[in-house]
Amino acid sequence: MFTVGEFSRLAQVSKRLLRYYDEIGLLKPSQTDHLTGYRFYSAEQLSALNRILALKDLGLSLDQIQRILHDSISTDEIQGMLLLKKAEIERQLQDELKRIRNIESRLQSIRDAEANKPLNVVVKHMPAQPVMSARTVIESFESGMLLFREIRRRLPEKATYGFCFCICHGDGLTERDMDMEMGCFVAAGSHLPVPLNSGLQLQFGQLPSVPTMATTVVQGSLETIHRGYHDIGLWAERNDYRLAGEPREITLQLGQAFDGSDLITEIQFPLVSRKD
Repeated sequence: MFTVGEFSRLAQVSKRLLRYYDEIGLLKPSQTDHLTGYRFYSAEQLSALNRILALKDLGLSLDQIQRILHDSISTDEIQGMLLLKKAEIERQLQDELKRIRNIESRLQSIRDAEANKPLNVVVKHMPAQPVMSARTVIESFESGMLLFREIRRRLPEKATYGFCFCICHGDGLTERDMDMEMGCFVAAGSHLPVPLNSGLQLQFGQLPSVPTMATTVVQGSLETIHRGYHDIGLWAERNDYRLAGEPREITLQLGQAFDGSDLITEIQFPLVSRKD
C-alpha cells in the first residue's frame, strides 16, 4: 500500500488531483485508516487512474468518465476512441498548417507589392488542345485532390498523356460544391472513355483556343496559388486588359514534399484588350 504522496509520485499526478477524484467518487483510496484518516492506494489502482486520465485527455467530462467506468468499457474500446481522437487532431493540425501557409503567402504578396516586384506574367496565344477530362461537382478541395490522384493513376505520365489541369467553372471561387473540370492533355486525335472508381468517366474533348492568354508559374502549396492570380490581375489592369473567361490551372510538377512546397502550377487566364 502507498500513501497519497507515494502514489502521487508513482502516478505522476498531483496529490490535489487525487484528493479531488476521491471527493467526487471517481477514484477512492483502497484503504482509509479510521483513526488517523490517512488514505492508502494500491499499485493495482494505477491502471484505474490511467484509464481515467486517458479518457479525460480524449476530451470526456468527469461525469461521462464516471458513466463509462460504471459500464466497464474495455481497453480496446478506449483504443478505438483514441484513434478517432487522433484522426480529429491530425485534421485540425493540417487545417492550422494550411492557415499558417496561407497567411505567410498573403504577407509575401504584400511585400512583393511594396517592393514593386516585377510581374512574372507571359502572354501567349493558346491553340486548341485535346484532353481527357471529367466535369463534376466536387464537395471540397480534399475530394478534388483525391479525384486528381485517381486521374493521374489512370492516365500515367508517358508519351500519350501530358500535364494534368483543372478548370473551376462559375463566376467565382467557392470552398465547397465546386463545378470542376479535371483531366490531362493528350497527344491523340481521339480516345476511348476511361472509367474512374468514382463512377465518372474521362471523355475525349478539346479545350478551345484562346487568342490572348495571360500565364504565370507559381511554385508552392495550394495556399500560394492566389499569388499567381494576384500578379495576373495587376498585369491586366496595368496593360489595359480585362478578364475574358475561366482560368486554367496546369500542374507542371506534382508536389511530393509534406508541405507541398515543390508543387509547380501554371495559371492561365484568358484576356481581351479593353481597346478592342
